[in-house]
Amino acid sequence: MNKIRSWVAASVIGLISFHALAIDYALLQPGVAYKDAKTWHEQFMQGGPTKAERLDAIRSLVLASPVRTRGLEQIYRNFDGRYSIDPTIPGVEKSVLMQLSSSKQQAKGYRREVLYAVAYHNDPRFSLVEMNRPLRRTWGNTDADLIIRHNQSGQSGRIEVKDYSVNSQRTNLSKLKVQIDKMSLEGRKTGQLQFWMNARPVIPAVYQYGEKSGVLVSGNVKTGKTIAPGAISISEAMSHHEQQFVRANLNRASIGAGGLAFAAWGLKNSIPLALADIREMRDPEIRSTQSLLRLGEHGSAALGNGAMAVSGTTLTAARFATERLQSRLYMVGRAGGVASIAAIGLSEAFLVTRYVRGDVLGREFWTEQWVAGTSTIGSMAGGGALWLIAKNPWSAFAGASAGSYLGNEIGTRTARRYYEYKFGELDKAYGVWVYSQYAIR
Repeated sequence: MNKIRSWVAASVIGLISFHALAIDYALLQPGVAYKDAKTWHEQFMQGGPTKAERLDAIRSLVLASPVRTRGLEQIYRNFDGRYSIDPTIPGVEKSVLMQLSSSKQQAKGYRREVLYAVAYHNDPRFSLVEMNRPLRRTWGNTDADLIIRHNQSGQSGRIEVKDYSVNSQRTNLSKLKVQIDKMSLEGRKTGQLQFWMNARPVIPAVYQYGEKSGVLVSGNVKTGKTIAPGAISISEAMSHHEQQFVRANLNRASIGAGGLAFAAWGLKNSIPLALADIREMRDPEIRSTQSLLRLGEHGSAALGNGAMAVSGTTLTAARFATERLQSRLYMVGRAGGVASIAAIGLSEAFLVTRYVRGDVLGREFWTEQWVAGTSTIGSMAGGGALWLIAKNPWSAFAGASAGSYLGNEIGTRTARRYYEYKFGELDKAYGVWVYSQYAIR
């Protein structure tokens, strides 16, 4: 009996819920104001709809927008097949809702954004992460139209979607340069690749300024099946973006793996020397200015290599992190890189001081400089080569380690042979001088 009552109650509740949902949809008529559509959607979301229900809701929003049935069927292809979209991706529903804006230009802009988002969402090379993310920065607040992720490299990028005419670009060139400057700064701070994409042709000045600032500019990008002469398809634009991701990933993998391998080798050498210097400094009988300078050199080298290890690790591992964590890891890696350069530079200053004071022989000083250079080149070349072959960060690290070791060996042996040759030449010259003094032939 209790089971029957529960079933009846559930059925009644279900009918009431269905009826309420039907009433909600009835309120969403063509030509509805944006404010009313937004209220409708907020109430709709309070019911905890499923993913399929949310997709039906965005279809209904398009039907209520100025493009009506034609827009849903011809522009968005009913969000089916290769035009599908995941409504749970942050910002997607808001972008669809904004197509009911009273501003025709604004509604048109959001329509274009959703079409670009659909293209990235359905391309296996990319994933759509978010749309219209608010960015609150000290250098100015803005929104990121599209946040995407390149699946092969794991790196993320930001796309600004524009529709500037040629005349508007010339008139607003200074304004566009400011925006590109902000995007460039965003890229340097977060490591996120920056793309500026315009639906109409782009003037050379914008292309050139974007290239100078590290922002890839794409112009005359179309989403339709038929592409007019001079225009490019969204698929072609995505291919250009992919090339940027691959190039950036190669650079970061080489630098990260190379830095990590070089740092490991440097720590292996500098830590024992620094510990020995500390022990010497603690003994008042043998402590000296030379001891202090050696501790400064080896201690700074250990700190620098430690910071470089942190930087290399974060750059290598960032591709496995989430999009937001990637930016934090990049900032940590960037800070570690700056700290490592400063500390290693300080170590070099201590070494130069010891050289000037006569505590270090010229052969030892220049050999150390030469070996450091060959080890660095070897680690970068080895890391880059293995990344190109295996496309794997750990393979890149193995290649960088092998390259660092090989570079160290080559540097050490060539330096030894060079000085052996130099000393041999000195011996010959000395012999000639002695023979000349005693008239020996």
